[in-house]
Amino acid sequence: MPSRPVVALIVAFWTATLGLVFYRDLWPRLMASGPPPIAVDLSDEATQYIPIKWKVFRGDKPIGQLTTKLAYQDADDTFEFTSRYKDLRIEVGPLQLVIPEMTTTTRVTRSGSLREESMTGKLRLGDIHAEATVHGRNESGTFVGRCEIVSPLFNLKSDLAPIPVKDGQALNPLQPVNRIVNIRPGQHWFVHEIDPLGDALKALFREKGFALPEREKEPLEAVIGAEPETLVWGTAREEATCWVISYRSGEARAKTWVRVSDGKVLRQEATLLEDRISLEREE
Repeated sequence: MPSRPVVALIVAFWTATLGLVFYRDLWPRLMASGPPPIAVDLSDEATQYIPIKWKVFRGDKPIGQLTTKLAYQDADDTFEFTSRYKDLRIEVGPLQLVIPEMTTTTRVTRSGSLREESMTGKLRLGDIHAEATVHGRNESGTFVGRCEIVSPLFNLKSDLAPIPVKDGQALNPLQPVNRIVNIRPGQHWFVHEIDPLGDALKALFREKGFALPEREKEPLEAVIGAEPETLVWGTAREEATCWVISYRSGEARAKTWVRVSDGKVLRQEATLLEDRISLEREE
């Protein structure tokens, strides 16, 4: 049996990768049961040359910063969505997990299908420091990749278990994108979670002897409110009229506020068991 610090580090890494970090944590990948009524416009997102900055909150307490950007990759005609987290501080029970930096990337085809996904980051739990890298790619419908964790306590370098990749939109309105267009009041649809990277990591941890709790992947219900709502946001605490997209799955809830005037996403929020994580756009 590994020592308690090793177990704590592994749990911390798992939490940071799959558990407590934002909307990917509640629903890391979503695909519609049919063509979704709204979707991320990749070409429009790629024209946003300036990265978008977000403040990260847990409850009302700021816990870090996030910068996102989607760029077109001319070499292979794909789009790459990058999220860079800085100075995240997440309480995990009596411990505090510090993530000085972490970068996640998702590369998709023009149709939105997943091509590659990766995560790199530095973690600190007390006096324990670690660096982690996970990278995977879609090879003819199968997600394959590799995980590496380096720390003073232990090193882990292992291939990920092959995981089937379901077809669907790998980028969705629950992620902190720049804009969401074509919103109409009362729109309603269901989406299902697909998360090959998370499934591959869970299989790897089980292989290494760490049983992680399973949870049922329930369909996620999405609905757009019948009327716009007023959101007070930003450092200046401005008022903005927004469409609100509400999501629910079991006890989990999430919301996206989209400004009516230009379709810009101003706020994302997710709540699970009274734990609320939110992102607020900086402008």
